[in-house]
Amino acid sequence: MKIKGNISFIYILFGVILTYFSSYLPDLMGVIGIEGTRISSIVAFGSLNGMLYGPFWGAIISGTGMLLHEINNTGYLSKNIFSMLSPFFIMLSSVISGLIVNRQHKAALGIFGSLIVVWYLFDVGRSAFFYPWFHIVVFVAFIIFQKNSIKSIHSRTFVFVSLFFAALIGVLSDHLMGSIAYSYIFDLSTEAFRSAVLLYPLERTILALSATFVAFFFFSTIKDIILSSEGIEDDVSRMRSRNMDDYLYNDVIPIIEKKDNDR
Repeated sequence: MKIKGNISFIYILFGVILTYFSSYLPDLMGVIGIEGTRISSIVAFGSLNGMLYGPFWGAIISGTGMLLHEINNTGYLSKNIFSMLSPFFIMLSSVISGLIVNRQHKAALGIFGSLIVVWYLFDVGRSAFFYPWFHIVVFVAFIIFQKNSIKSIHSRTFVFVSLFFAALIGVLSDHLMGSIAYSYIFDLSTEAFRSAVLLYPLERTILALSATFVAFFFFSTIKDIILSSEGIEDDVSRMRSRNMDDYLYNDVIPIIEKKDNDR
């Protein structure tokens, strides 16, 4: 997405500040089945930044906002490696979501699919082969949605569902990359992942929905004031055009022809 030059700095700075303060929102504590773990609410902003700013600037904003939060808390450099790597997981979420909104689906699915493959390269991944089941379901569902929905779904619904997939794949990328790093650094057992297999889909869906509603409101109301129309907005324009063509050929023209015949 291209940001108009006269407001780009303010727009980016606003994203960094918002992401920074979002890191102080309450975390989801002890809910993934592994004692002592937490899911930061900032994960939702990772996907949101990608959808609003694109894969590059979205990642920069997410990483900067979270890094500022970590540095502001004393002892960041003395934390474990996993905590220090956390900003990169959020950045990955922004990249994936941004690519999808920018219609670069092959790149996004390539990265997402690679993470699934990497999971199975580890011993614990092969033992807990069932763990990324939701990632695989979403991967396949998104491909099916893109191939079949655009011909039959209303434009606003299409935009909302597309944004939801972008957000969901983004937060799931953060989740799987974090799981891979966590299992490698702390040598977790298969049982630890088994306990989370039915819980993380709900958590990630809630985070994705939060980002989706904000992004949908943005795209529906104020995006045209700030951004040039690209990516998913092109889909909206095409859908509206197609809907108008259907209306003309299926409704208007038959009425006109009927009146001519009556004469």
